[in-house]
Amino acid sequence: MARALRVFARALLVPLALFVGASPAAAHTGFDTSSPGDGETVAEPVHEITVTFTGEATPAGEGFAVLDPTGTIRTPDEVTSTDNLTWVLRFDEPLEGGDVGVRWMVAAPDAHPINGSFSFTVTAPIELSTETSVPATADDSGGGVSSDTGSDTREEETTTPNTQTAAPAAVEDRDPFSTTSEPVDLESFLSAGDAEPMAANAIAAAARIISVLGAVLVIGGAAFAAFGLRGEPSDVRAVLFWVRRGGVLLLMGAVAQAATTAATLASGWSALGSPSDLSDALWSSTGFAIALRALGGLAAVTKTRVETTVASAADERFVYAEDHVWDHRNAHGGLLGVAMVAVSFMFDGHTASEGPRWLHAIANLAHVTTAAVWAGGVAMLALTIVRRSRDDRPVRALQLAMRFSVIATFSVVAAGLAGLALSILVLDSISGVWTTPWGRLLVVKVVLVAAAAVGGAYNHRVVLPALSRDHEHQPTIERFRSVVTFEAATLIAVAIVTAFLVAASSA
Repeated sequence: MARALRVFARALLVPLALFVGASPAAAHTGFDTSSPGDGETVAEPVHEITVTFTGEATPAGEGFAVLDPTGTIRTPDEVTSTDNLTWVLRFDEPLEGGDVGVRWMVAAPDAHPINGSFSFTVTAPIELSTETSVPATADDSGGGVSSDTGSDTREEETTTPNTQTAAPAAVEDRDPFSTTSEPVDLESFLSAGDAEPMAANAIAAAARIISVLGAVLVIGGAAFAAFGLRGEPSDVRAVLFWVRRGGVLLLMGAVAQAATTAATLASGWSALGSPSDLSDALWSSTGFAIALRALGGLAAVTKTRVETTVASAADERFVYAEDHVWDHRNAHGGLLGVAMVAVSFMFDGHTASEGPRWLHAIANLAHVTTAAVWAGGVAMLALTIVRRSRDDRPVRALQLAMRFSVIATFSVVAAGLAGLALSILVLDSISGVWTTPWGRLLVVKVVLVAAAAVGGAYNHRVVLPALSRDHEHQPTIERFRSVVTFEAATLIAVAIVTAFLVAASSA
């Protein structure tokens, strides 16, 4: 076991070193100010628009688009920034003569796309550039110009700026980035800026859920097999079976996350066929996290060997003959995969965009690892009890409860402290708990965690003493199984909420 723990610890050193040397990130990325501002009236033609964000941002998808008073979507002639906070949009032909809309999509440091819109009014009238020409008619004598036979012709030429036209948004479910030659009204243009690609977002949400559940099974299942389980070889095989299935989930989630990240940032699934779009999407801390989870999942699938050895009974209160435990001597590859999965969460989500990155990363690592040990361990505990009952074997509930209670207690306390630190880092103020999507999801998560903790406390305070008095009392064993099953189901719900919490806005 000591050798296995050393392998896990070494796998943590590289990402920790990277974060210690990293500079602190700015606050979470969101819209800050613009010039002209939203709703402002400007008397002069506008050659330049500035958009400032609260954190670092880079254009993604359609980037910046402007609707001029004629109903035509224009792309800026130049987009520049010196600090990735303030972006300057320049136009060779000025914006003038009415209402102007601005729509933007940028990527935060964690590669999460953020979009929005605003509008202002330019009261300066549209100026038309004109040229007057008098076509000359030579007379028959070949001399001069005949004013009698000629005519004055005035041609008005309106210079059309570089434009990208888009379809009107009369239909609610239209693609906000589709294009036709029809003019667009301002309200539809602005609402399209607030729209998000629903298909990509739905797949991304599913990918996050799959990845979180996979991490819980890999980290928690491995911890339970190593520290909490003693029994027949079939018990160990059953737990490690789900560790490997967790690796499969991680691989599936990594592929889906890579695809949806590229599609969202490039505003289309065509990005999947573009190596440059894929590299842009994945050449980030989020891409590194996805790669780590994929490699960790692969290691969990291929390197988690199902080898058991007879357990030592030296420190056991209840000793069962020929109890087996997971043999770690040949499991270093699998443990390395577990470590890679754990550290992958140091590189994405709010860790990549908020607070001092090294502090946020360490808190996130502690929170993810201990929470997964608790949730995955409870799930594997419930699985073991159900299998033994189904096979009409002794449940050995007291032995399981006593061994796992130590792990669970430490995990709950550590996860709670790390979660509190993360909340302080993510939220700007206590009011964010009820005013931001992240805060409201956090409340849901805390309620579910509290419900699971109550179940664990009930088992520890009531059921475990009863089992100590009579560890073969069937009604008590049934009660223990029911509470553990409830706790496992509640913690699975916590994992699902966590998947949404990772991508929720904290502003």
